[in-house]
This record gives sequence, structure tokens and C-alpha cells, in this order.
Amino acid sequence: MESNVQALPGKWAVPPAVLALVAPDVGMERVARRERVLVPFLFALFCSLLAAGASSYRIDARDATLANLDRSGQLKTMSDRQIEDQTKDAERTYVVKTISLGVVWPPVKLGLLCVGLLGLSWFVRGRAKGKAVAAVAAAAMIPGAIGDLLSVGAAVGRQSIPPEGPPLLPADLASMWAQISSHPLAGALARLLGAFDIFSLWGALLAGYGLAAAANLPLRRAMTATLIGWLCIHVLIAAMTGGGAGPQGGPHP
Repeated sequence: MESNVQALPGKWAVPPAVLALVAPDVGMERVARRERVLVPFLFALFCSLLAAGASSYRIDARDATLANLDRSGQLKTMSDRQIEDQTKDAERTYVVKTISLGVVWPPVKLGLLCVGLLGLSWFVRGRAKGKAVAAVAAAAMIPGAIGDLLSVGAAVGRQSIPPEGPPLLPADLASMWAQISSHPLAGALARLLGAFDIFSLWGALLAGYGLAAAANLPLRRAMTATLIGWLCIHVLIAAMTGGGAGPQGGPHP
């Protein structure tokens, strides 16, 4: 079967990173063997920018600005023009922050994934090749890119988006529970579950399969190390940032 696929013209072959989404054992092995980074990374970058642009286009900070001014006691002393200026400043700040994060986060994430996978390979006594690890890291970003595309659809379906409202896409466990039960969680449990994103977990599973291929490791050992590392990182994120999803429309963890 492999020889038949390779004999076909390149345009008919399923890209390994795409195949990995439905057949991770086969797809990630091909990703590690072919060592191609650019296309999956550019796809993740494009989706990140698209999500950031969609949420920025729909941003409406008027209600949030009025609430902030009311809490600070300044609302009664400000004219409509001043309130409008404050609203525009808040929206401009949100747009700059969101677009900047959309540009910067994908290459940072790729670098962190490469370092993390190399560290895991060393820890479990694997023999990873740098190019293969980079290809695995890039492919592991695709689930997050899919989440960004879904966030674009959610943003387009709304008339306005508040700068600090709930996530556009309920992808973390806390948001999913709130959607299912109509009773949002609070306190430490909400912060903890808010750090666990299903697209991030999907990416971790792909990384585990890829690490097994890139470092010549047994699948069970590579997957266990990857998931333990993923769990530790997200618990640390929950402790440091209070958990929860990233900026609306911004990239997924």
C-alpha cells in the first residue's frame, strides 16, 4: 500500500500531517520520516492570524468601558465624547494585543514544543533527530489551528465581542461544563479545568506518536512521557495565570 501511494503523483498523496489527524500512528511516523516543518507551521500561523483578525473586527468595548468608568467613579464626570474616546482606546489596545499575540505565539509555540520534545527524548533515553522533532512539533500545532478556525466561525456569527467576555469557543473543560450544565464552575476547580483545552490535548497525543517515531521509542513510553509533560505544564499554567482560555480569538495553547 505504501509503495502504491508513493507511486502516485504528489498532488494525489495525502499530506502526512493531515493523515495524522485521523490515523496518528501512521501519519506521525511519516511526519517524522519526511522532516517537513514549513507547511504545517504556516498553516498554524495563518489560522492564528485569521482568528485574531476575526475577533478584532467584531470587538465592541463600550459596555466594558462604561463598567470600568462606573467602578472608578468617573462615569458621571465624563462627557459622551470622552467616553467614546475611552472606548476607542480600549478597542485599539485589544486589537494591537490580539494581533501581536497571533503573530508571535505560533513561532514561540513551535520553539517550545521542539525544546520540550527534545527534553522528553533525552529523559526517556531516546535518540531524536532535530529535524524530525521539529516536524513533529509543527504537526502537533495543527489541532490548535483547527480550534482557531472554529473560533473564526464563532466570531463571524456574533455581532459584537466584548474584550473580556467568555471564550468564543468552549474548548476548555470549565467552559464545556458551563455550556452543558448551565452552572459555571468557580474557584480553584474552575481555574484548574480552565487550563485543559481539548485541542491542546489532541496536539499532545499527536506529539506522543511523533516522539515515538522521531526518537525510536516504544509508543507506550513516548506517549506516557508526553502526556505527563502536558499535564504538568497545564497545571503550572493554571497555578500561574488563573487558568482559562487565552484571549478571545487568539491562539490556542
